[in-house]
Amino acid sequence: MPEAIDQAHLTISQFFQATGITKYDPTWVTIHCGNTLEPEVHQELGSPATVILGNPPYAAASANNGLWIKELLRGKVGKQETYCSYFEVEGVPLQEKKLWLHDDYVKFLRVSQWHLERAGLGVLGLVVNHGFLDNVTFRGLRYQLLRQFNRLELLDLNGNSKKRGTAAFLSRDESVFDIGQGVAISIGSRSKVSSEECEVQFGQLWGNREDKLHALSHQGWNELVDQTLCPQSPHFFLVPRPTDVSAEYSQGIPITELFRESTSTVVTARDSLVIDTSGERLLARLEDFRDAALTDEEIRTKYFPRPRSGKYPPGDTRGWKLAIARTSLREDPEWRSRLTRCAYRPFDHRWIYWSAEMIDWPRGEIMQEMQKPGAVALIVRRQMPADRPANYFWIADALTVDGIVRSDNRGNETLLPLSFRGNENINRDLLPEYLRGSVGGEAIVAMIYALFHSSEYRTHFISMLQIEFPRLFFPVEKMNFECLATHGQKLIALHLGKATWEYETAMAELGPVAAGYPKYHDGQVWIDRRTPLAEVHAADWAYHVGSHQVLKKWLKDRRHQMLSAEDICHYIGMIQAIRETRETIARIDQEIEKLGGLHRAFGIERNS
Repeated sequence: MPEAIDQAHLTISQFFQATGITKYDPTWVTIHCGNTLEPEVHQELGSPATVILGNPPYAAASANNGLWIKELLRGKVGKQETYCSYFEVEGVPLQEKKLWLHDDYVKFLRVSQWHLERAGLGVLGLVVNHGFLDNVTFRGLRYQLLRQFNRLELLDLNGNSKKRGTAAFLSRDESVFDIGQGVAISIGSRSKVSSEECEVQFGQLWGNREDKLHALSHQGWNELVDQTLCPQSPHFFLVPRPTDVSAEYSQGIPITELFRESTSTVVTARDSLVIDTSGERLLARLEDFRDAALTDEEIRTKYFPRPRSGKYPPGDTRGWKLAIARTSLREDPEWRSRLTRCAYRPFDHRWIYWSAEMIDWPRGEIMQEMQKPGAVALIVRRQMPADRPANYFWIADALTVDGIVRSDNRGNETLLPLSFRGNENINRDLLPEYLRGSVGGEAIVAMIYALFHSSEYRTHFISMLQIEFPRLFFPVEKMNFECLATHGQKLIALHLGKATWEYETAMAELGPVAAGYPKYHDGQVWIDRRTPLAEVHAADWAYHVGSHQVLKKWLKDRRHQMLSAEDICHYIGMIQAIRETRETIARIDQEIEKLGGLHRAFGIERNS
C-alpha cells in the first residue's frame, strides 16, 4: 500500500521528536513499497538493513511461494549457500515428515535475519506468532537464531485459543489482537563482538487483553523479560522447560524405530457424511448423496451447511469435489458393500464408508491391514499438550480415524501395527537379548501398553512426552517383563471390548440423550433431567483418554438418539472397563515400585 509511506514518515518523525530530535527531514529515511518476500524490494534497498521492525502476517497456508524465499529458508540465495538454513540443526537435516516452516511469519523472520547476517550487526523487533518458541519442527529456526544473535529478548503474550496455557488462566487468556493465535514480542540484537553463547531473556503474560496491554504500557521491559533461559540441544526451546530428563529419556528405544512401519490415522475431512454409529443410517445418507434427483446445491445445503473455507464451495476441499464424488458413487454397482468397522473414539467403534472417492487421507496399506482379523496396533502421538496428563495412548483392532485420542485438529495420531504384510512389524534387534527369541509379539505390545499406563513413566517423562514420540524401556529381568505383559494384556482386553460382563438386570431401550446432557450428580449419569442411566464412581466419570472424558464423550456424541438395549449394555461395560483399568494401573504401579521404581526396574541410568 503506497499510501502507508506517508504514515510511516509521520510515525518516524514523531519518534525522533519523542527522543529529542526536533527537526526531521523525510529524505533521511528511504521507504520502499513492495513484497518483502520477493527479491526485488531488497535489490532496491541496496545495502542490508540493520534495524528491522514489524508485525508480519501469519498464514500457515502461505501464498508467498516464490523460489527466492523458499531457497532463503534453506540458506540459499542464488548460487550462494552460506546463509542459515531453518531445515537443519548443527548441519543435520530435520528429517521431519511434516514441517510448518512455510508460514508467512517464518519467512519474514528469515528475511530479517538474512539482512543482519549480511550486515554483520543490527537489531530486529517483530511481533509474531508465538509458535516458533516451542514447536518441535521449528528447532532449526531456533538453533539459527541462537547462532546468529548475541542476545534474544522474548515476551510471550500467549492468547492462543487452540492451545492450553497455564491452568490458572485457561478461562480468561486472550490474544492482544482480534485473532485466535497467540503472539510474542521478539527482539534480537547482533553486534560485531563475537560471543560463544546467545544470552536469552524470557517473560510471559497471561490473562485478558486489557491487563496485558496495561502491563505493556506501565511495566519496564526488563521487568517483563526477567527470566534467563539456557536453550539446550536437541530442541533449543525458547521457553522455560521442566527439569531436564532428556539424557534419561534418550536411553529408551524410539517407538517409531522399534515398529518399522507406521502411519497417521485416517482423515476423512467429512466425518459427518461418511461415519455413523448406525450402518443403516449411513447407507441411507449415502443413497441420498448419490441420488441424481437431488442437485449438488441441495446436497451441499443439507450435508455441508457450514462451509470450512471460502476458497471452495461448501463440502469441497483441495482434493475432493462433491460433484465428482457423487458421480463415482452412482457408477459403483458395489457401493452398498463399502461399509466397514472403524475405531473412532475410545470404546467407540462406528461404521465408515470405506471408499477412496469419499475419504481424503485413507492412509494406504496399513489401514487395509487393520481390517484383517486379529489386527492390533498401538496408538501414540508425537506431542502431548502442556498442562495435561500424559495419557494420549490407546490400542486399536480396526482401521482408525484421526481424533481417537485428541479431536482438535492439532496434529494426527500415529498407528503402529503389530503386523504388516503378514510379517511381524517389530525390529527385534533393538530389544533386550531375552526378547529376541520365542517371546511373542503380542506380549511385547502388551508390556509396552503397560509401560504407557505406568503413572511414574507418565509423570517422570512428561516434559519429553509433550514434545517427542514415546520412547520405550524394557525390564531388566524377563520375569518382570512377563508380569507387566500380563497387566498389559488385561488392559488391551478391556480397551478393545473383549472382556465379558454379567448384568444383574435386563436392559430396555431408553429415550434420547437430551440437549445439554449427559450430566453427573448424586453419583449417577443422567441423560435428561428425569432419567438416570447408571451409577458411576466420580473417578470413573472423570477418567480421560487424551482429550476425551470417555463416559461423557460417548453419550454426548449420541445426543438426540434413542439408546437401545445394546447401547446401554455397552455403556455399562465401559463403566466396568474403566473401573478395572484404574485397578490394573494401580497394580502396574505397585509392581514397578516393588522392583525399586522406574529406573531400577527398567535399567535407566539417572542424570548425574
